[in-house]
Order: sequence, then structure tokens, then C-alpha cells
Amino acid sequence: MEVVQLGGGHDPDPLEPAPTTAPETPECPLVLVTWRDAWFDFDEPDPEDVRADYLVRTVGFLVRRGPRFVSVAQEILPDGDGFRAVTHIPVAVVETIVGLRGQDIGDEIDVLAQ
Repeated sequence: MEVVQLGGGHDPDPLEPAPTTAPETPECPLVLVTWRDAWFDFDEPDPEDVRADYLVRTVGFLVRRGPRFVSVAQEILPDGDGFRAVTHIPVAVVETIVGLRGQDIGDEIDVLAQ
């Protein structure tokens, strides 16, 4: 069995104070996006079976807000390496975008504003 040390291979000094500055990351608001899922099912050809009210909620960092899509990332990578687990949602199906942290808590964000 191999033991892998975290933090660069050495234990932090317990007497040394923890760093007080956060690593640099892009300013991306934490949001809740509610949107109508686009789906197609060959087994439901009857229009009465359509789930028009199928609302999906996605939580993450709003990394892009364009004229056609909003993009929400689950992870912001260190050292400016970008994002991971990004969901791209067409603006046409977005119901609401609500801020979840800081001064944005509970505020609805205009999906069409740039």
C-alpha cells in the first residue's frame, strides 16, 4: 500500500496560521437555474402524454450568460484552468435564475442581460 500525502507531500505546521486569502478565481455568481427540460420519447407519441411542466433545477456557478445559452459549472478549477461539469442551458427554456450567495441571495437575475 502506498500513502499519498496531500498538500505537497508535507504536513502543515499546526502552529502556523492558515492562509487568510482565498485563491484567485473568476467572479462567478452561485445560482439556482430553473428551466424546462427539452426531451423526446418515441414511446409517447400521444400529445396528451407530453410533460410540458417538467422543470429542472440546476445549482452551480454561472460562468457564461450569452444571447442563446447560459452555462452553469459545478466546479471552478485552480490556477485558471477553467471549469468542470458545465451544463449549457438554452435561454429560451430558462424560467428563472436566482442568486444563492452574498448580495445576490434570493435575487432573480435577468437571463437576457449581458
